[in-house]
Amino acid sequence: MFNANPFQQPGQWYRGNTHSHSTESDGQLSIADRFAAYREAGYDFLVLTDHRKVNDVSAYSTSDFLAISGSEVHPENPYGGAIHHFVAINIHEPISCAKMHPNAVLDEIKAQGGEAVLCHPYWSGHTITDYLPLRGYFAIEVYNDGCMDIGKAFSEQAWDDLLDRGGPVLGIASDDSHGTEHDCFHGWIMVKAQELTIESIMEALRTGAFYSTMGPEITDLTLDGKVLTAKCSPAQSIVFKAQCSRGQRILPPNGELLTEATYNIPESVKYVRVEITDESGKKAWSNPFFF
Repeated sequence: MFNANPFQQPGQWYRGNTHSHSTESDGQLSIADRFAAYREAGYDFLVLTDHRKVNDVSAYSTSDFLAISGSEVHPENPYGGAIHHFVAINIHEPISCAKMHPNAVLDEIKAQGGEAVLCHPYWSGHTITDYLPLRGYFAIEVYNDGCMDIGKAFSEQAWDDLLDRGGPVLGIASDDSHGTEHDCFHGWIMVKAQELTIESIMEALRTGAFYSTMGPEITDLTLDGKVLTAKCSPAQSIVFKAQCSRGQRILPPNGELLTEATYNIPESVKYVRVEITDESGKKAWSNPFFF
């Protein structure tokens, strides 16, 4: 059930990346080196998602770092667009997508105890037509750092289109790391969980107890009736995004920065999410509150 407010529940914050590749598919680092790089960069967990295969990653978890198995799977798209890219988090057996409907692939991910993310919509050229018939995914990549190479890293409109017309869906920032520097450590999620275990992290993901970021910090979100207050690291704007033409952008006086903003939510609004932009243009995204 979505709508968990991670700032109002117990637990600890854990930094993680849900999309990465090794030399087992098209990445440039071995499995061991990929996990070591993220651990040394201060991450608490990493999901390894090599294309069309699942790797045994159990040897790479430690007392303070969690290695999670996964895969990037590619079912055909019967709705007119390019082939689908789904990240499957916490699956343990490869899924052969040949002749499988994408919804059957999503069902198989669930059957293995995993969760699916729709990858890089802008990069894929996907629109609402490709996504509306799908069932069983929990999130979409709002930011994919690997797609910065062609200037198509941000998929906020695809997320909002689904929220407007398709129902609840969460947003994830990821690296989609293949290399060693340019697509590493630039987009991640901050997860509020009881402990650093697969069970706790997966429960937090399923309930939306996380936010996504390129660096800015969301320090608090408080919903008091229909009044939403966001607090954050210094920002050049705080935007409350809601369906269609609703929402509000808050800007500071010239030469100043914001660390807090409040939005009075109209009765007609069915969801609100918060988007932070700092001085350098880096962003952070909350998950939506649903009404």
